Amino acid sequence: MKQILFITTFFLSFGSALSQNDNLQMTYDQFMQIVKEHHPIAKQAQNQMELGEVYYLKSKGAFDPNLFGGLNQKYFKDKEYYNILGAGLKIPTWYGVSFQGGYDLNTGSQLNPQNLTPDEGLWYAGVNIALGKGLIIDQRRAEYRKAKIFIESSLQEQHKMLNELYLQSSLAYWEWFKAYNKMIIYQDAVNNALDRLDAVKQSVTFGDKPTIDTLEANIQLQSRLFNYLDAELAYLNSTTLLEIYLWDNGMAPMELDTNLTPPLSPEVEFRQIDPLLIFKIDSIKTQHPELMQTSYKIDQLKIDLQLSKENLKPDLNFKYNALSYTDNNDILTNYSPNNYVWGVDLKFPLFLRKERGDLKINQLKIENMQADLAFKTEQINYKVDLTINEWATTYKQIVIWEQTTKSYLTLLESEQLLYQTGESSLFMVNNREKSFIEAQLKLVDRITANRKSEIKTKYALGTIYNSI
Repeated sequence: MKQILFITTFFLSFGSALSQNDNLQMTYDQFMQIVKEHHPIAKQAQNQMELGEVYYLKSKGAFDPNLFGGLNQKYFKDKEYYNILGAGLKIPTWYGVSFQGGYDLNTGSQLNPQNLTPDEGLWYAGVNIALGKGLIIDQRRAEYRKAKIFIESSLQEQHKMLNELYLQSSLAYWEWFKAYNKMIIYQDAVNNALDRLDAVKQSVTFGDKPTIDTLEANIQLQSRLFNYLDAELAYLNSTTLLEIYLWDNGMAPMELDTNLTPPLSPEVEFRQIDPLLIFKIDSIKTQHPELMQTSYKIDQLKIDLQLSKENLKPDLNFKYNALSYTDNNDILTNYSPNNYVWGVDLKFPLFLRKERGDLKINQLKIENMQADLAFKTEQINYKVDLTINEWATTYKQIVIWEQTTKSYLTLLESEQLLYQTGESSLFMVNNREKSFIEAQLKLVDRITANRKSEIKTKYALGTIYNSI
């Protein structure tokens, strides 16, 4: 069951302002602060960087030193066939070279002669070197380098998640703002229609106005009430949508208190284009999370391409171990450069069909990803241009329409005075009021569109996460 977002809690946590109806107001900045700190997706985005670090840690595990050992014995009819004991340490390095050292102690009547060791056991230390495939790069080094890139990609994934969350929650807020202000406009219209109906009834009673005006006033009241109910429904639905983004520490969904409202439209600032955002268009490839993620994918594919080229080489591995045994607990006393074991392993597929296929696949993947990057860049530039144009236009429209709305109000007030002196009709007053209401509604639409276009521009640029 949803928790209630109490006014007192909200007031203490984020501050508040009182509207003309003594309702607490929730500003856009206050709402976004709640989303930023408590929404589950915001919590997931915070974990994204940790995920990248964990993958990086996992890739480093491929270079961890390895202890190894084993014991194999065979006894049959009270006879020891063999007893093979071995243990050691292997240390891989970044450069395709691994060092190892260990100790073997093997006994038994049926022991393979190549496994014979002195009675004190045999110590060894040496090196393994990949002279062919794996000298420049191998799977371990490739995964390590890709994991380092994944850390940066995880940061961009975090930004991408926050951009999407802040976009959708912002749009929901401004829809809530629009619905509330339209409802208030219709509420005022209903109140005015009620007052006018009462005044007309009195005037008819005293014989100052014709009876038909009562019908006219009643029709207008019903019309205003009908519109108000539509507006109220839109407000209730927008409130329900807004509550999707209200959470308590990412765990419990919350409900808005009925006394919590957005500010009235005259109290909301409409915005001009921020010149600093325009400068960011030229560097969009290096700042937009989606484009940067695609670039990182290309970088990872280039590592796979380098690895597939490396796999065209033969497997050629050199192994050398120096041998010694203990004498009075001193290994070095019996060391001789003539005691050693070494070997070379060679493997090379004749047709290299798998390797050549992997190489071509990676080349095509890179080409496709580069084409995708170019297309995405153009798409995003197009969206940025659209949102900037909308932002600039809505600002100009608001500047014009504010004056237009004031003019409609002046006409309405003048028509009301003429009606009171008997020089106009109720029909004309209602028409003037209808035009004024429509002007107010259009102004609310433009203010909402202006604030939405600002958010959509920042989203198109990929920078909302940095502005909340």
